Amino acid sequence: MASILIIDDDKFIRKTFLDLLAPKGHDVFTLETAEAGLAFLGTEEPDLIFLDLKLPGMDGLGFLEKLRLKKYDIPVVVITGYANVDTSVQAMKLGAKDYIRKPFNIEEILLIVDKIVQEKQRDDQLAYFQKQKDTILGYGDIIGNSEPMQNIYRFIDQVAASPKTTVLIRGETGTGKELVARAIHYKSERGNKPFIEVNCSAFQETLLEAELFGYEAGAFTNATQRKKGLLELAHNGSFFLDEIGDMAPGLQAKILKVLEKQTFRRVGGTKEIMVDTRIISASSRDIDKCIKAGTFREDLYYRLNVATVELPPLRERKEDVLILAEHFLKSYNAEFKKNILGISDTLKDRLIKHSWPGNVRELKNTLERAVLFEQGKMLHGETITLAERSIKKEDEPGKISIGDQGVSLYDLERSLIIQALHKANYNQTKAARLLGLTRETLKYRLKKFKIK
Repeated sequence: MASILIIDDDKFIRKTFLDLLAPKGHDVFTLETAEAGLAFLGTEEPDLIFLDLKLPGMDGLGFLEKLRLKKYDIPVVVITGYANVDTSVQAMKLGAKDYIRKPFNIEEILLIVDKIVQEKQRDDQLAYFQKQKDTILGYGDIIGNSEPMQNIYRFIDQVAASPKTTVLIRGETGTGKELVARAIHYKSERGNKPFIEVNCSAFQETLLEAELFGYEAGAFTNATQRKKGLLELAHNGSFFLDEIGDMAPGLQAKILKVLEKQTFRRVGGTKEIMVDTRIISASSRDIDKCIKAGTFREDLYYRLNVATVELPPLRERKEDVLILAEHFLKSYNAEFKKNILGISDTLKDRLIKHSWPGNVRELKNTLERAVLFEQGKMLHGETITLAERSIKKEDEPGKISIGDQGVSLYDLERSLIIQALHKANYNQTKAARLLGLTRETLKYRLKKFKIK
């Protein structure tokens, strides 16, 4: 319920508002003059003010001007007994939220109160979350107050204080590994220097090498001029190697050299280039298993694993789900120019109970779709589909069951193709054989699913 101040010199009107709003559970205060209203604001801050424009002494417009000068952020609805459009427009320019005319429509007043109070509560809540994120936590776009996240914040602080320490970030897809890497960088003394990132799974080996180390003119076809690599651009800053578990063994040896000697050579070059950069790496794969499988160098792992952290999946920090959902709602409200006031209780319950196999990224995408298609003032369950993407193996070999929430065939097929590529060390012929496909069919599916 809300705290509501009524400023009107008409005793009957003050009593009308009191009799109408107090039974609804609101705290209602009534005053006769603008001067008394300003004195009241010296000790109290109501959620909403109803203000008569025609008052003895200071009028309503003068009161609004004082509010603006003192930078009070309190919604004001002006009351006018005159069909004076110019005065009402002037009041709106001075910051009034809305206006009503005498004689009153009772339903109109109740609707205005409900709307403004809901908006203010939403804005106050989001401002609190923003304050928690920016001034208390101070970890960029990382959001969450749960105990697992408090441990992550402590890790970031400790590692940021040591600007040369190599960091390895583990965690499922969508848990925010890049955000943690950025937070470490920007909280360290390297924070005013470049933060350069590259996703190791997005490039073939030769292309990734050229991106990392650069190349000399004539190093390969179409290399018409020298190009600096991303490592060189990260000098004095931080370099983030995302999904390093997908890096080819040949490149792993070169990254190891960068870590040990802080030098590298451009592709086609002979000159050793010095680089001072903190290496931060991340992987959603189990690197221990990769080492046992022979696809990841054990000596590189030891150099990367100086300081390591495991990011918790969203299902293990359920208390952060609604905080994140409100944050994404505000963000997409602004992006799509909408004014959705909040999330229904039924939907909140569904969001909390969902297992979020795609973690924060899945929650973010879910809220984006919901805000985009919602036509009302609240997010309801009809605009959100929460389908479990995980599959269950039954006792019968080769049998896959569909859970109660269903399964995405698109996601399943794409996941199997990626797994086959990993298992075949990116040899397409071997991967096709594992999937029972021809190489040409696999190439078609790689293009279809946009897998590089």
